Amino acid sequence: MKIRYLFSILPICLVFLLSGCTVSAEEIAKNNLAEIHYNYFTGSTQNFKVSMWSGVREEPYETNGIRESLVDFCVISVVPQNNVSTFGLSYTVEINSKTYNGEFEQSPFDKTLAADLEIQLNESDSIFAYIIVDGVTEISKMECISKNFGINSTQALDIAIKNYSQEILTLSNNGKISLEGYCKIISTDKNLGVYFWYIRFVNVDKKEISMVIDTNSGEIVAKKL
Repeated sequence: MKIRYLFSILPICLVFLLSGCTVSAEEIAKNNLAEIHYNYFTGSTQNFKVSMWSGVREEPYETNGIRESLVDFCVISVVPQNNVSTFGLSYTVEINSKTYNGEFEQSPFDKTLAADLEIQLNESDSIFAYIIVDGVTEISKMECISKNFGINSTQALDIAIKNYSQEILTLSNNGKISLEGYCKIISTDKNLGVYFWYIRFVNVDKKEISMVIDTNSGEIVAKKL
């Protein structure tokens, strides 16, 4: 009986050995995400525009084609709108009556100041941001704008994979070369309230493909292949 059973499974094993292990573009893309945004909140005070976005991302965070373990994250970012001092700028964020405090760090690229809360937000969260500068507190109620997107992060990834599956397979050499992916919510340079999904895949050789997807229509409005 044991011998008969053994011989019955040999043809199945032989098929796998001869055909080799195939990996789909969807498996490669979704199993190697180094950062994905789930939601985005906006607000404003007298002197600042305030944004918050959250999801999961790798830790340590480095664009090198190798995906590390994922952790929850939430970024709070402020942009000064007037000629106001930002020295020692700090914040208190109240999320569903739980508070988080800290100071901002200046971006090396622009006027943005940001801080990281090691949590993940839900689109239904009640959030108030208190921005404190020169001992004066300015308050903003944060509104989740991403819940009104016609296309969520999962759908944006599916659109990217459907349209560029062969490019993803080529970038990873059919799964033999390590790569990592990113699915982010981005805005226009002038922050006019227009948002997009930015999808990017980078392999260990620094080769990449990327695309920008309209958050409402799902249209691919820009790409780099």
